[in-house]
Amino acid sequence: MKRLLPLFGLAAALPLFLLAAAHYPGGNDRDPAAVGFRFTENYVSALFQPLAINGMENAARPYAVPAILLLGVSMAYMFWAVSRTTEARGTRKTIEIFGIGTAVYTVLGVNTPMHDLLVVIAAVFYAIAALAMLRLLHGAQRGWAVALGVLSLGCLAALAAMRHAGFYPALAPITEWTLFVLAALWLAGVYCARTAPAVPASAAKDPGAPR
Repeated sequence: MKRLLPLFGLAAALPLFLLAAAHYPGGNDRDPAAVGFRFTENYVSALFQPLAINGMENAARPYAVPAILLLGVSMAYMFWAVSRTTEARGTRKTIEIFGIGTAVYTVLGVNTPMHDLLVVIAAVFYAIAALAMLRLLHGAQRGWAVALGVLSLGCLAALAAMRHAGFYPALAPITEWTLFVLAALWLAGVYCARTAPAVPASAAKDPGAPR
């Protein structure tokens, strides 16, 4: 049961994010007078500001704050648990330190005035942790997990180009949300695969096989 707790945390965060989006008064960087929240036009951080972009009190915050806390704690634990599954000290410490750091700086980044700096730090930490996980997964020959991890890093690189190099900036909000979803799903999948209880050899053997 304990093994499932971070997955329950992720599952509980989803409806809270949706409730937060439903209660967001309105406004985005392109149209401050827009009504409501649009995943294609609003960044994640819009849900956490005291005032919405249209100047109204932000009714999304009471739902968004517990959502990001659940997400952050769940992801931090899963990074730590995945790091425990390898005996390679460098890989283990990299996943542990930078993975937990990713979760911490993400939670702080969307909730403090130092948003831009902390989000950049979180992105760098995630890239380092993800590369270490890819090394771990490549050695374990888990092709699906490697592909999903590479896709999440590609999404991170695309978002950086959109935010800091002016490359199709209109796509940045939906790319940011896509990165959130991809990273959470990838980490959850790797966590489930790496921490699955070992199947005894006697139980794994085909009962119908010749003896």
